[in-house]
Amino acid sequence: MRYPQYLFVLLFVLVIKAAAVILLIMHGDIGLGPDEAQYWTWSQLPDFGYYSKPPGIAWEILLGTSLFGNTELGVRFFPVVIGFALPLILFFLARSCRLSPTLCFWSALCFACSPLGILASFLAITDGGMVLFWTLACTYLVGHIEKKKQPNYLIIGLLLLLGGLFKWPIYSFWLIVLGSWLAYPWLASWKSLSRFFAGVGVSLFALLPSAYWNATHEWATFRHVSATLAGGHAKTATGGGFSGNPLEFFGAQAALVSPILFILLLMGWVQLFRKKKEMSDGIFFCGISSLIIIAIGIITACFMKIQGNWLIFAYPTAFVFLAWYAGEGTKKKVLIGGVALSVILNTFVYSIPYIQANSVLSSVPLPYRINPFRHNLGWHRLTPILTVVGYNPDTDFLFGDKYQTASILSFYGPQQKRAYFLNLNGARKNQFSFWPGMPEEQKGEKGFFIVLENTPQLVDATLKDKYLELLRPYFNNVHYIGTSPLFWAYDNVVKGALIFECQGYNGQSPTTPDLY
Repeated sequence: MRYPQYLFVLLFVLVIKAAAVILLIMHGDIGLGPDEAQYWTWSQLPDFGYYSKPPGIAWEILLGTSLFGNTELGVRFFPVVIGFALPLILFFLARSCRLSPTLCFWSALCFACSPLGILASFLAITDGGMVLFWTLACTYLVGHIEKKKQPNYLIIGLLLLLGGLFKWPIYSFWLIVLGSWLAYPWLASWKSLSRFFAGVGVSLFALLPSAYWNATHEWATFRHVSATLAGGHAKTATGGGFSGNPLEFFGAQAALVSPILFILLLMGWVQLFRKKKEMSDGIFFCGISSLIIIAIGIITACFMKIQGNWLIFAYPTAFVFLAWYAGEGTKKKVLIGGVALSVILNTFVYSIPYIQANSVLSSVPLPYRINPFRHNLGWHRLTPILTVVGYNPDTDFLFGDKYQTASILSFYGPQQKRAYFLNLNGARKNQFSFWPGMPEEQKGEKGFFIVLENTPQLVDATLKDKYLELLRPYFNNVHYIGTSPLFWAYDNVVKGALIFECQGYNGQSPTTPDLY
């Protein structure tokens, strides 16, 4: 078959995948994660910036919910679109590398069927928009590498501008461009330097909305990013320095790509330089750029904790390189087996909530701790539970001591009324810290304080008394209503909501530490 025929087959596969994801969103048990719910709360108050991320994800969700309402499909609609578009872009990226129609198809299919490709279609997170524009920039650059022509760096700057509205690591693409000048001299000349710097300048315009917001909000985003880069997520239990997680990070990459496909990718990277003469310039770019990014991640993880998803922008080019390395000859059967295993693993993983809730495989029960969606389950029960205990959204308010809880309560509570964050435990600041809070809007009113926990924390006998003690300084009367189940695994309650009725809020709040 030729390129158009393979493209048609790919489109058919992607339509089936998108339909399956939409059905899972609309009829599955996997609700929004805390971050998704947080981004939705941002979208309800459109702004130029937000506490921890640029505004792109909130704008994306605002557009989705304007089409499909404040529903899970509204929040996740554009991730479905991005998950559909990315494999198509990979097809054309592979074609720019002068791969055969078959290998272009396998580049796209491997990505679409990988855990990473499924997550890109399912979750409303900032990575999706950034990876989309990163991949477009790679496709444009590789096309000019193969044509031995200088690219228009203003176009690259525009693509990075759009990606920078989602996540700032996209600016590392300029380092990839500079490195490419060493391998492909035709990309640079004295004459092109002015356009290069103009492109960099254009890309930096993505910072302006966030800078405008931060100028009146304590420069919170920049302080948060600085704290994170300094190891703020990885303090040891004793407070004595920082701990890395290279093995955990490496394992996360294998899980995102799928085990067999990741092994093949490692094999390709090992032989990258030995086989350099056998590959096109574009394929070498795809291989070396992805290898360098992941290698930097592993090295950095030796000194500080690196989240598994922080460097996923390495993988669009990695999948093109993988298809070149393993898409033909004796390794093709292994590649096909890797894709099949990926589909099977994804089906199993997304079925775990159903399996546990309905006691499937009860003779060999799956431990609740292996459920990757523990933080997405049970939310649909919140509205009926809160209604039964007497919460009235017209007169009462909801609040929690975590921004994640406040976000979930905002989306899944009755009438989707914005909940509040009361910093009882001295946590760092968050977006709720910069919105009108309980002191400004709820003095003298009745609130319902909610604690959302999984096992084993859920069965902690001291939890109720701890929160009663923490809440009493701020209310005339605090009453513990009880713990309501949210999710069962094999007929055992593994997730629940502790509910406290708090009457007569006195307008006071805990001192917020200067942490970002």
